Amino acid sequence: MQNYRIGVLLSAYNGDKYIAQQIESIMKQKNRDHITLLVRNDGSTDKTSEILEKLKNKYNNLRVISGPNIGLISSFFELLKIGITEYNFDYYSFCDQDDYWLEDKLQVAVNYLEKESRDVPVLYGCRSLIVDDSLEKTGFITQAQKRKLTFYNTAIQNIVIGHNQVLNKKLAEIIVTHTLRLDNIYSQDLWVTNVAAVCGKILFDNTPHTLYRMHGYNQLGYGKGKLDRVRGHLVRLQKKEPQKMAKQLKCFVEYYKKFISDEEKKEIKMFLVSQDNFKNRFMYVRKTKLYRQTKKETLQFKILYVLGAYNFS
Repeated sequence: MQNYRIGVLLSAYNGDKYIAQQIESIMKQKNRDHITLLVRNDGSTDKTSEILEKLKNKYNNLRVISGPNIGLISSFFELLKIGITEYNFDYYSFCDQDDYWLEDKLQVAVNYLEKESRDVPVLYGCRSLIVDDSLEKTGFITQAQKRKLTFYNTAIQNIVIGHNQVLNKKLAEIIVTHTLRLDNIYSQDLWVTNVAAVCGKILFDNTPHTLYRMHGYNQLGYGKGKLDRVRGHLVRLQKKEPQKMAKQLKCFVEYYKKFISDEEKKEIKMFLVSQDNFKNRFMYVRKTKLYRQTKKETLQFKILYVLGAYNFS
């Protein structure tokens, strides 16, 4: 598809410290002529609006949409709807305001996606290099794919980070059509990955094509080292994220039940109904088909499940 069009979707909120640098990296993409950048200014109160106005005058493929503060998840879904209804892009790429893209990021993604049929919903993802506030490399990389990305994995783990997600039009349309409410979505990254897992396919590139900036504003970052990652896991538990994941999973199965196999439905039902007491949880993890990317991580999931970390009712 030589004349493809790709929409880069960026939700901005008080991002004046990094957003110009991120946008400049998008404009340096090898396939820049195919790109339209849609930025939704989610009610910013800092200098983000001024920066966007200046950049809009500099780049003719930058569109700025101003609106009230509705939060990151709602803002991203609003951008996806606008991209489909008003622009009808062939591909949709999610983008955060504080990272930096290597110049081949979108070209590589399109190369992967163009090998697939446009009638099949497809999601592309890759790894990121972890960098500090000044974009200096820390020596760490986000998680690699080691096992197949099926719903039995994506139901409880997402390695396809949002700022690396690139969707074809078929997948984007299914997401907008079947995601009826956003109330129980705590992670749009995880939601999109699960849709791809049950409706189509996921293509994962273990080569990093983005710089993932770690700074004081990151809420769900990977950390700069092993100790930071341990702290991150503890913070996630304190924020009750396993419970939020389980609640989101219950909602997801309701919305996408026609795409989910009977075997997968049975597994998730057992995941949800076994939560009521320790014995049931212990019996469930002995036979569950759910897994994470490594044996160690799968064991950690089972321990947390037995201890009730995924209970939300």
